[in-house]
Amino acid sequence: MEGSEEDAKLRHPSGDDDEPSSRPPPPPPPQRPAAQPAIRRNWLRDPLHIIALLFFSANIVVSAYRSRRDPSNLAFILTAYFVVLSLFFCLRRFERGGSPEEKARTKAAIWLLATALIVGFSWRMSKVMPWGLTALIWILAGSVTVGGFHSLFLYKAS
Repeated sequence: MEGSEEDAKLRHPSGDDDEPSSRPPPPPPPQRPAAQPAIRRNWLRDPLHIIALLFFSANIVVSAYRSRRDPSNLAFILTAYFVVLSLFFCLRRFERGGSPEEKARTKAAIWLLATALIVGFSWRMSKVMPWGLTALIWILAGSVTVGGFHSLFLYKAS
């Protein structure tokens, strides 16, 4: 007998098997839009960013030390380092937002810095490659540069 009472309680929460519950089910909780994580104003406070920056800088110091007797190689290493750092800072500035004019100027700076890296690395690679691969490297560098310009400045998403 005790089992049938429990079954009745399980079938209907009010305990009354003849009448359905007069209370409507509670409404679902309101759906909030997914909150975007707040972009930190100073990303250097994040330990992971500090560790990555220190690792990158330490590698640059070691490379610069090894290239201290080759001015061309040393200039390339230091230029690439400062271009990459500038690119990261510009990307962070772009993510933070701002006025449309500021975002357009930052996009232009990002494209110029990325193009400088592409041209620099293509130039270094073309010095050690045979002429066929050198031509391929420069064709790919040109297509990436033109494609980046098109996607950043000419293409309008519908």
